[in-house]
Amino acid sequence: MYVVWVPCYVPIVYPNVYRHYPHCCRLYPEVNEDMFVQSASEMEKLMEDASRVVEKISNSHDFANDMMGAAQESDQSKVNTLIRSSGVESPFQAEYNPDRMKIHLSASNQQVECCQLTIVLRWRIQ
Repeated sequence: MYVVWVPCYVPIVYPNVYRHYPHCCRLYPEVNEDMFVQSASEMEKLMEDASRVVEKISNSHDFANDMMGAAQESDQSKVNTLIRSSGVESPFQAEYNPDRMKIHLSASNQQVECCQLTIVLRWRIQ
């Protein structure tokens, strides 16, 4: 016979069967990794999109200047167009203030938001 302690500290005694079937008395639900794996797959796509926009900004002073200028003018439409032109395919939201730009990428899997990635790029020291 084995004694198993649960979080509320009340001992539960199981017969010797526990020794042969250690998962029969599991305190947590069974693991189903399907959604986790799908989320990781979608995250790879978000990371590729993030890489595209960051690479475009870091490799093109003209693009960076256009992006900052549109943000300073609060031209959300132009900011979105510039981000899309860098090759971003995922849904995103761009926010900016005088110090930085935040690009929030998200993905859905079977109508459930499964993963998010946020990029924050500063352009001014406070």
